[in-house]
Amino acid sequence: MAKEKLNTLHQCNILTLTKTIAENSISKAGLIEAGKNIFIWIGKALFIIIFSITCAYLFWYVRAWISTPISNSYKWYVIWLDSTFFNTVPSLWAQQNIRHDIIDIFFRKIWFSYVYVLLFGATFIYTIRGQTKRYILSLIFTLSIGLVVHYLIPTQPPWMAVKGVIRINGEEFTQFDKNLTAAMPSIHQAVICLFGCALRAHGILGKFFAISYNILMALSIVYLGEHFFVDSVGGCLLAISCWTLVQQIQKTKFVSIIHCCLEKNRK
Repeated sequence: MAKEKLNTLHQCNILTLTKTIAENSISKAGLIEAGKNIFIWIGKALFIIIFSITCAYLFWYVRAWISTPISNSYKWYVIWLDSTFFNTVPSLWAQQNIRHDIIDIFFRKIWFSYVYVLLFGATFIYTIRGQTKRYILSLIFTLSIGLVVHYLIPTQPPWMAVKGVIRINGEEFTQFDKNLTAAMPSIHQAVICLFGCALRAHGILGKFFAISYNILMALSIVYLGEHFFVDSVGGCLLAISCWTLVQQIQKTKFVSIIHCCLEKNRK
């Protein structure tokens, strides 16, 4: 009996202590502060999504506006480069030797996933506490420089430039695409590479995903006949260059001075 009373008393003390800790931890002020932080986080996430959608819309609008007639576009240099590296055009070889309905579906899904990364990639990086500002600035540089190159060197994709290569994505995408000569550099590859640059700082898993995703995207755009292999390389070089450039810009004294001024105003 004595032991039972002691156990009961001990349990009551534990329950009382737990209740006291919970009441002290979950105070009204704490709940208000937590709600405020959640509201701010959601607001920033929505702003990033809206900003990303706006950037994507402006990119597609300008891309359509700078469309070049096929007769004034280039194809010889990308065919020569691909043939030099592989003794053939990879898109032609892939479609003639390994094409299958299951592979078509798989690579079309990989190819289309670029849209989700373009629209929501920055929000995802913000969610995992990544380098959001650097990613957004790099994305702006990447899309802008890509448009300039598309205008100066309008380049045909394999399905248009190489006999025997078809556009596996179908005629509906050809009708939807308002600029058919914007293959170099591959913005699909550039955006995924930029996304990978932001993810590789998040441990082994982040690096593995970044490398795997970029390889799959490169394979998909070549297999589907959307880009030459050198277009993919060009997209990667563009993304890495912009990622590095923004890092250097962020380190400049000018940016540091602005940051200090903003901090002083907050105080």
